[in-house]
Amino acid sequence: MGEIELDVPARPEYLSLVRQVVVAAAGVQPLHDDRIEGLRLAVSEATTNAIESYTDLHHADPDGSQRVVIRCNLEHDQVEVEISDRGGGGFEPGSAPFPSPEDPDRLDQERGLGLPLMRHFADESEITVGESGTSVRLVVYTPWRGQ
Repeated sequence: MGEIELDVPARPEYLSLVRQVVVAAAGVQPLHDDRIEGLRLAVSEATTNAIESYTDLHHADPDGSQRVVIRCNLEHDQVEVEISDRGGGGFEPGSAPFPSPEDPDRLDQERGLGLPLMRHFADESEITVGESGTSVRLVVYTPWRGQ
């Protein structure tokens, strides 16, 4: 069906725009509202992580030269969203802490909830980490696949 690419500065104020574009693109597909909302949340988490990767490494981006690229690929049976940054070496996805609900200090670990949320709301999720940055791929299938 097509691909939409959004290239934004790595700043928190662009997160709302990313959400709106992804929701509008996913709305073209025959997805239930709860599936679109789940995808919006997963993309929001991945984009926030990409923005924070720049902030953690570079502290600020006053000229907007650091970028996050979001690609929405719309196929007849799925919506695929890829969020890419060039923030540096990234992290090891398997080493991220997942807070337990019983842990009284879990609020200090809230950042660890993004990966489980992405995995929960996407039918497929893949994180690729390299020297040039991190890429997160999220796929949500439309109802007519597997039904």
